[in-house]
Amino acid sequence: MGAVCNAFLTVILFLKYIPDPTSAIKCFKCSVAIPMYYTKEPLRLCKNFDYSDHFIVDCPYSTFCMKRISTAKIPVPINGVERDCALQKLETQEYTNGKWHPLITIEEPYTEGCATQDDKGARTSVIEHCYCRGDLCNSSHRIIIGKWQYGLTALSLWILNHIVYK
Repeated sequence: MGAVCNAFLTVILFLKYIPDPTSAIKCFKCSVAIPMYYTKEPLRLCKNFDYSDHFIVDCPYSTFCMKRISTAKIPVPINGVERDCALQKLETQEYTNGKWHPLITIEEPYTEGCATQDDKGARTSVIEHCYCRGDLCNSSHRIIIGKWQYGLTALSLWILNHIVYK
């Protein structure tokens, strides 16, 4: 009876942590500049970034999170990090039934990883763009493990337990 109960609880735990495909990716968002007053954007300055819920946003039009790391040498080094949803939303118009209708598509122009912009010495700054998939993956100093990874681990342990100990 104990083995059946453990198996049942493990399956329930696994199902709880399967990601919802209809939900948006969550990313950290902060900027180095104060947003324009007319945007009604909350103040999320990167200098105050603390991994709190205040800096977490839903990204309904993104499948990637973005982190931009800027370094300038004017005359002393100045570093800045911005975080946000990756820009993937493409808004166009579609002509159907004699009328124009807005059409929104999500483009996939990025690959996971970081790339440094090469200006061939034209600027005194270096900008590195980093793109990643997964909730809150654009943090700097810690690894965020998604809920689905915990569930997958639990399922793997359950399968291993039943294969090895049978």
